Amino acid sequence: MELKELTAKICDLFGCISVETLPNKITSALFSQNPTIYFDKYKEVCPDLTIDWLQRVYQFYHADRNEKKQDYTPVALAKLVAYLGYRSDEKVVYDCCCGSGALSIQKWCVNPEMKFICEELDENVLPILLFNLCIRNIEATIVNRDILSGEIFQSYNTVKGTMYASIQRPMFPETELQKADVSVSNPPFNLKSSVSENILKDLPPKYTCNFAFVAHCLQRSERCVLILPRGVLTSKEEKECRRYYIEKGWLKAAISLPEKMFESTSVSTCILLFDRKKTSKDVMLISAERMKSVEVREQRGEGDASHYNRIYKKEFNTFSDEQIAAICGLLTKEQDSFSKKISKEELEQHGYDLTIGPYLPIELGVTIHRDFNAIISDINRIIRERNVIKITVNKVWAERLGLTDVIRSCEESNKVVKAMNESFASFKNYEVKEKIIENKYIQSSNSKVFCIENTDKEILSSIMPFFMNMYKQHIYYLNNEENRLLAELRDSMLPLLMNGEITFND
Repeated sequence: MELKELTAKICDLFGCISVETLPNKITSALFSQNPTIYFDKYKEVCPDLTIDWLQRVYQFYHADRNEKKQDYTPVALAKLVAYLGYRSDEKVVYDCCCGSGALSIQKWCVNPEMKFICEELDENVLPILLFNLCIRNIEATIVNRDILSGEIFQSYNTVKGTMYASIQRPMFPETELQKADVSVSNPPFNLKSSVSENILKDLPPKYTCNFAFVAHCLQRSERCVLILPRGVLTSKEEKECRRYYIEKGWLKAAISLPEKMFESTSVSTCILLFDRKKTSKDVMLISAERMKSVEVREQRGEGDASHYNRIYKKEFNTFSDEQIAAICGLLTKEQDSFSKKISKEELEQHGYDLTIGPYLPIELGVTIHRDFNAIISDINRIIRERNVIKITVNKVWAERLGLTDVIRSCEESNKVVKAMNESFASFKNYEVKEKIIENKYIQSSNSKVFCIENTDKEILSSIMPFFMNMYKQHIYYLNNEENRLLAELRDSMLPLLMNGEITFND
């Protein structure tokens, strides 16, 4: 169902004048004298309870990307997490940073008789979570809690009924750290926050909040499945955390996921699977980037009738049920086209890198490539075209317009360009005359400035968001073209580097 249509139907169901009041209206419905009326009506609108339809509305209109780093889990990833951590004897699931309950819903789909412990900091999403649990008749303990600090605000219980669960609110919040058979989590990524002493005791001295969530989940259950930013697989800052859990033998698998799986962020992600009862220190590395399908989702435009009546199509990467089964099946194989079990010693030799690339043999082909200088010339043509429009934007406005990632991408690209040009200069026996030019298409500023030119420095023109959407699509196209050519340049140089036909100056 298209988002605008879904939103209108749900708002009508709960009597919302505007979508901003939806959480409050759901709260009123849940604690009304007869909440089953709303459950019955909801199932008429959204009969498929294997999907969290409320999440789609809440994510678009209410999610806090800036402060709370909220990116709600898509169905395919939630389903993959549910099966990766599944065992037939599990009875209790701990959902850490549960949001609206996407991961819990997919675990419930696997086994409707399981009980849940759901913990979430954002009190605004709690009505959505409670509604999702009650309409599916799920028995759960729900705690409004700051996972990292340990602070608890309130708690609820949902109690199974004949068709729907009912809500109980205890006089005092639930403070006990209840244990579970398995933990699942899609926590906020890359937080900078203080961590309680209770979590710190299970972390190395040098840690990040990404692994603080790992430590907390491992305190709650022996098996854990977490969705985390892909940077945790390779970053220098988190090397000690990777070493710590590999040395303990608790890390079972690391799965690299395709980009563009989340609707509201382009951050690349991975899944880490932990098992404290694992008997070896080997780690299964799986590359799922190419094991994907493409989903096209329709969405109406914002604004007046001319935009509202226009349907925009957005593409996302996803997994089919067959692909999910295939990924889970790789856990039991020593090596496959997309996976390989790596020993602790080999992981140590590669700096505890958890991406599969460094551990695969290099196969040299005989493909004939164009001259390096010709490829670089084409790369520069793309960069020059991109540099034709230069944007200098105030940092606050950049965040409001969703340009922060574009600015960061430009800065990171220039680091790569600098490193590549330095490498070209070191070639001994192959002359690279061309140099890749610098990206200058966007930069941020502390000043109240916006050029392409915004004439009023105090007011941001209302047309800019529409322009920026087109601009970002243009950059996306050019980035793809540049990446294609960079890959061609890499592939053309690699055989010569490996065969010693290109060497570097001392």
